[in-house]
Amino acid sequence: MEKKTVGLFFGGLSNEADISVISAKNIIKAFDYKKYNLVLVYWHKNNQFYILENAEEVNDLSGKKEIHVGDFSKLFDVALPITHGKYGEDGALQGLLEIQKVPYCGCRVLSSSLCMDKAVFKTFLAGHSIRQVKFDFIDLRDKKQSDVESWIEQIERNFELPVYIKPSNSGSSVGITKVTDFKNLKKAVREAARHDDKILAEQGLVNPREIEVAVLGNDELTISDPGELVLEGAFYDFDEKYTKNQTQVAIPADLEAQTREEIKKITEKVYHLCDCKGFARVDYLLADNEVYLNEINTLPGFTDISMFPMLMKSAGINYKDLITKIIKLAN
Repeated sequence: MEKKTVGLFFGGLSNEADISVISAKNIIKAFDYKKYNLVLVYWHKNNQFYILENAEEVNDLSGKKEIHVGDFSKLFDVALPITHGKYGEDGALQGLLEIQKVPYCGCRVLSSSLCMDKAVFKTFLAGHSIRQVKFDFIDLRDKKQSDVESWIEQIERNFELPVYIKPSNSGSSVGITKVTDFKNLKKAVREAARHDDKILAEQGLVNPREIEVAVLGNDELTISDPGELVLEGAFYDFDEKYTKNQTQVAIPADLEAQTREEIKKITEKVYHLCDCKGFARVDYLLADNEVYLNEINTLPGFTDISMFPMLMKSAGINYKDLITKIIKLAN
C-alpha cells in the first residue's frame, strides 16, 4: 500500500507564528517517516504558502516553491496544521482545507472558531452550567468612547481585584493584563484592543492553581491525568511560556482523587459539547477546592516545553506515536 503524504502547515499570520515554527521543528524530528511521507508547508506573513526542504528555510525563501491553495490536494493526502493563533487556529485555515476537500487533523471549523473566541466560548458554556470565573465582555466595533467608559465603570462596580483584561481572540497569553488597581483598567483595555476588537474581563482568583488536561480522539477519547503549571511569575504570560522557561510542571498534578475525576469528567463533557475532534488541551483554574473551566486550546503547542505532548507521554503515548495517532484521526 502506498504511503500517505502529510502536509505539515506551520508559520501563519498570527503573533504566534514563531512558536508554530518551533512546534513544527519538533514534529519534523519525531515524525514516523516509515509510515508517512512529509511535505513542509510554510505559511508566510505575506499570506503565501511555500514548500520548504527544511524548517530552517523560513528565514530565506528566495527561490522557494510558492504553492497555491488549489495545489493542496495534489501535494498531500492529509494536512496537519500546527498554526497557533489567529487564522491558523480559529477555523480560517480549517475552512480553506475543507473547501479544497483535504482531510485535516484536529478540530473542525465550528469548534476551532468557538474555542478561539473566549467571549463566545464562555457564553456558550454558561448556558450549559459549566463553572467558570465571572466574566463580562465588550465589542469595541461601533462603540463610542462613552460606551467603553461606562463598561469600564461597570467592571469596577461588579468585579473585585484582581481582574484580568484579555483580547477575546488571541492565544499564548498575548495582550493580557492582570489589573491590581482599577486606575489601570483603561490602559489594560487599550493593550487588549491592540490584538482584538472584543475585550474580555475576568474575575481573578486568589492564588489559583493552573491545571491542564490533554485529550486525544474523536468519539472515543484518551484523556490524560491533569498536570499542573507551577508558576514563577504573576501569571502564565508569553514570556513565562516561551522565553523565561521558569515554569515548573507537575505531571500528574497533586490532586485528590475526587477532584481529578471531576476534572476528567468535565473535560469529556466540554470536548464533546464544543464538537472538538482529533486533539485539544483543556485548561482549568483551581481555587478553594472549586474547579473552574478556563479554556480549550484546539491547537496546543508541540514545543519542548509544551504541556500537551508531556501530558500524553504520562498517559503512555510517546511523541512519535502521538503524531501518528493524530494523523490517523484526521477526517
